[in-house]
Amino acid sequence: MQGRFWPIAVVSLCLLLLAGVIGQVAGSFTDSETSVGSSFQAWTSNLWLQTTQADFEYGVVPTQADTRSSPGDVGLARDSGVFAFRGGGTPTFWRYAVPANSWVSMTAPPNAVGAGGALAFDGVQYIYALRGNNSRTFWRYDTLGGTWGALANAPAIVGAANRMGGALAYIGPQYVYALRGSTQTAFWRYDITANSWTTMSAVPQSVGAGGALAYDGSGYIYAFQGAGSPNFWRYSIAGNSWTRMTNAPGRVNGGGALAYGGLGYIYAFRGGNSRVFWRYDITGNTWTVMAPPPARVNTGGALTYDGLGHVYGLGGGGATAFWRYDVLSGTWTTMAVALGTVNAGGALAFVPASTYVTSATMASQVLDTGIAGDRWDALIWDEMLPSVNTDITFEVRASDVLFAADDAVLAWIPVGSTSPLGSGLPAGQYKQWRATLTTSDIAVTPLLNEVRVYHY
Repeated sequence: MQGRFWPIAVVSLCLLLLAGVIGQVAGSFTDSETSVGSSFQAWTSNLWLQTTQADFEYGVVPTQADTRSSPGDVGLARDSGVFAFRGGGTPTFWRYAVPANSWVSMTAPPNAVGAGGALAFDGVQYIYALRGNNSRTFWRYDTLGGTWGALANAPAIVGAANRMGGALAYIGPQYVYALRGSTQTAFWRYDITANSWTTMSAVPQSVGAGGALAYDGSGYIYAFQGAGSPNFWRYSIAGNSWTRMTNAPGRVNGGGALAYGGLGYIYAFRGGNSRVFWRYDITGNTWTVMAPPPARVNTGGALTYDGLGHVYGLGGGGATAFWRYDVLSGTWTTMAVALGTVNAGGALAFVPASTYVTSATMASQVLDTGIAGDRWDALIWDEMLPSVNTDITFEVRASDVLFAADDAVLAWIPVGSTSPLGSGLPAGQYKQWRATLTTSDIAVTPLLNEVRVYHY
């Protein structure tokens, strides 16, 4: 027996070392000097692989983490925000911090904002704003300096007021287009360089509550007439002309809103105290009824798109509701409510950030292995750390009793930041991992590319 022990032991040791590295093969060797022979057992580990965007988004919905900028990877979210008018005859102006899912009050505009209030971001630094509230006032907000500046008033016409149905669309790099609303057909263009307005071709019919604009990024602006009409138009920037498109599936009223969501689609609230949400296909000139928002949308309802697959929406109607719509899954998520009730003049503008949050934690779904006492053979992950200022650390947990992905009772076990890991991993039928991404340089982010769990 002694003569045969060492060769077999060496083979067994090699197998165990291999398992610690790749987690695919494991074995055990037992030998007793009183026995008539030796026994050897081997097994093949099961692989739980997390590598796609869908994999990483299947667990606890991440807020500080970003799974969309580099599909298939997880990074720190940029410190982006959604700016909002509260409307309702107040000078209230807020910023919603996307990663933190929280609101903060910003420097108030110079005067109260009411029906016809509108916002449009220029993609770099400034948000342009119609005050509405039966005025011609037009402002610019500096997102870097946090200050407001008065610009040339909108054109003076009969009535001289911007009210219900006022809307803005920035087309870059020089122009902002505007609907006057207030049951008028006026349509204007603001020249950023010259600080001046030009009257453009009038819309086909008078625009009222629910009037809205959306720029498609390729030469056309789309518009709701609102005022209880399903009319939907397209404006050619080059031709300075309007074309009637396929009507919306229903009549649009106060709270009607539009947002271009990329990939040839425009998303829309019907408003009018309804839960109706549509998607317009630009190529097909067709409408589709989508999953309804969690509650009714009324006057002050608004939409904006973040460029990463999410549409944000205010419910308006004297409520504080604020939601996020995922264009890939077609589902709504209720976000932190606004700091006050939103009414006529409610408006949104998404402002992306160039810097990252300093940390984010994301957890996987809970894996049911189907085997009580299932062992966690190895945890391996692939990552990109662009500098010494970034890191990714892992925690794990397991139990033979089912637990929720966001369970706060079952303890997490820290396992460090060095892959692969083959020890200190708990056994249990149900398993979950959690990764924490950090940076001390807000200009860079670590990236988590893939996570592999071997278990048996």
